Order: sequence, then C-alpha cells, then structure tokens
Amino acid sequence: MSAVRAARRLSPIDDLDALIARAEARPESARSRLHGVHHWQCVAWTGLQLLPEADADPWVVFLFALLHDSQRENDGHDPHHGRRAGQFARRLNGSLFSLSDDRLALLVEACDLHSDGLVSTEPTIGVCWDADRLNLWRVGQRPDPRFLSNPAARATRDWVDGSRSLQSQQFDWTDIYARYRAAARAE
Repeated sequence: MSAVRAARRLSPIDDLDALIARAEARPESARSRLHGVHHWQCVAWTGLQLLPEADADPWVVFLFALLHDSQRENDGHDPHHGRRAGQFARRLNGSLFSLSDDRLALLVEACDLHSDGLVSTEPTIGVCWDADRLNLWRVGQRPDPRFLSNPAARATRDWVDGSRSLQSQQFDWTDIYARYRAAARAE
C-alpha cells in the first residue's frame, strides 16, 4: 500500500465536535436554509455515495462538505465565499485537522473554485464539486450532467434524479463521520 493510500485511511480530524463548532460559528452561514448545515450534510452524504465511483480522498471530500459554504456572508451573490472557505481551511489545518500539503491543496482548490462552474478530471475535486452540484435541487435547479466531473454521475440520470430526495432527509455529523471512517478504511 502506498503512503498516500495509507494516509487516506486515517482520519486527519483531531476533534470532530470542535471542527463542526468552528465551521458552524458563522451564523449567517450555518443557519442558512439554502447554504447552511443541512446543505453541508447533504453534500457530505452525496460525496460518500460518489466515492466508490472515483479514486478520491474521502477525508478531503468530508472536509470540503463541511467547509465549502461555511464562510458565506449571505444566500445571494457572494462570489468570494469559496475563496474565503479555502483560506479558512488553511487556517484550520494543523489545529483541528491535519492534511499534508498535497491534500490541503486539493481541499483549498475544491473550496476556492466550487462555484465557478468548472469540471475537474482530478478525482477528489470532481467528487467534491459533483456532491455540491447534485444538491442544487434546494435552490430550485435541476443539476445539469454537463457540469458533473465524475463520468459515472454524468452517464446516468440516476445520480441527478436520485439526489432530489436528499433535500427532505435528516443527517447527523457523527453518523456521516463514522461512514467516512469506514469508507476510508475500506480503500
């Protein structure tokens, strides 16, 4: 097993509750009906479902889900929220989670550019962006397969249509985290 694969098997998160509290500290982000905690959990859940389809880093996907919209200032036009989330991830690395420089770069890029309408051939970034885009139902938009990075998600309507039901489901960070731990260990 390569060193990269071995690192991906272990959780980089030192204290899940403290990390969640820090991500949720900005009330205009966390309490948002459109971009708040429920959306973050839907993105985490969707990312978990996409992991078997791609050689993606599960912990970067989990951290992306938690952080990508955590620095929004409002639910409207906020073009720099992704870059603020990337900066936030840099500040938290080494205290609430620990990623290598390469893995942190993936997380930062995924956060920085997630709302720019791009697709990525990099598997981890692609899963992050697809997990977010498959949850566009919450804002009244049907996800467009042309803007999905993962070939399996693009190739079938099941991913797009199936993601709609997530908006009415309830999730729990502890359960999501446990499922990511299991997925990482299974790599």
